[in-house]
Amino acid sequence: MKRDMDNPNLRDAFRPMPEATRDALMTAARSVKEEEPVKRTAIRTVCIAICVIVATMAVAMAAGQIFGWNDFFSKDYGTHIPKSAQEIMASCEPVSWQEGDVIFTVRERYSDPRLAMISVDARLADGVEGILTADDFTMSIGAYGENSNSQVVAKRLGVDPQMTWMDAAKELKLPLYSVLAILDIPSELWGSEEYGDPMFNEDGSLTYFSLQPLNGQIADEEIKAKVYLRTKLVNLEDAEDNTNSTEEYRDLTIHTEKVIATAEYIIPEDTKVQDAFRIDSIQAELLPSGLHFTTNLTALEGATQEQAFDKLRLNIVKENGEDYPTGITLSSGFSNLDVWPRIPYIQMITSDQIPETIHLKYPDASGNDAILVLQLKK
Repeated sequence: MKRDMDNPNLRDAFRPMPEATRDALMTAARSVKEEEPVKRTAIRTVCIAICVIVATMAVAMAAGQIFGWNDFFSKDYGTHIPKSAQEIMASCEPVSWQEGDVIFTVRERYSDPRLAMISVDARLADGVEGILTADDFTMSIGAYGENSNSQVVAKRLGVDPQMTWMDAAKELKLPLYSVLAILDIPSELWGSEEYGDPMFNEDGSLTYFSLQPLNGQIADEEIKAKVYLRTKLVNLEDAEDNTNSTEEYRDLTIHTEKVIATAEYIIPEDTKVQDAFRIDSIQAELLPSGLHFTTNLTALEGATQEQAFDKLRLNIVKENGEDYPTGITLSSGFSNLDVWPRIPYIQMITSDQIPETIHLKYPDASGNDAILVLQLKK
């Protein structure tokens, strides 16, 4: 599904995950408080719940392309993973588990202080015939559009893409399997909420992409993570029947890549955003996954958190004013308002170096866009 990257509120692009599934996935609340926007602490632009739908038929499929993370970002978001991170993921040994009739394989994995990510292939075991879908099998097969390759599924099954998974299974007289695969990181490392999406592979399997932004506090050389796996043989007459459903957390170790370089930019004295927030510093942190900027601001006397959410918009852009390719966290915004009146504002871009000069776009006192040209501290 193509996202509007000018206004990247990805939560609206997906149906909410059912409570029972969400409770099974994560037992503690994230730091984000969606019901009280003034108090929420995670990056606001891309907090989304993992709710995806994907399918394929695992019978006599020809071999073909298996999508990876770089396909995911280039196809849907017009960005890419830096080469160094691609090489790290390509060097990982696959890890597989079988849950009932479904085999899950973690094919790509990566982590650094700012994010952790995996791709998980799912396929029906040898000799098992059926239709493989995700958690919402009451929706239509083509609901997620061509960017997720969903039209391939309807074509392979020989059904109308507007047909629901359950109706397709009934018409074809095939079992319907619902599956889910999500990365679960220790809560003390959470940044904003995780996101995920699927893609349909040409060989009939599906790949889940699951990414968890982190808070930058990891000190260990590896993350002891888990992967939540769920399978359900759907009762085609009763969608709520969970009799033939299993779920499991599997251990997964992910090596943590180190920070490559850090830098800070010179800020003119008393630089203000809309006369309500002072820019104190801008720091850059280069990792294999990309370049992270943290703009540290202070709310001036009389400024409120409501003003911050309504008016504070920062964007590091190219010299010509165009946006950089978005970073793979798909995130920009406040990382924390718990330290008010200090405000750390996060932006990630896809880059493999720290630029000598940056151009910060921000709203001036009248609300118009202004550009501040900043140089690295020597």
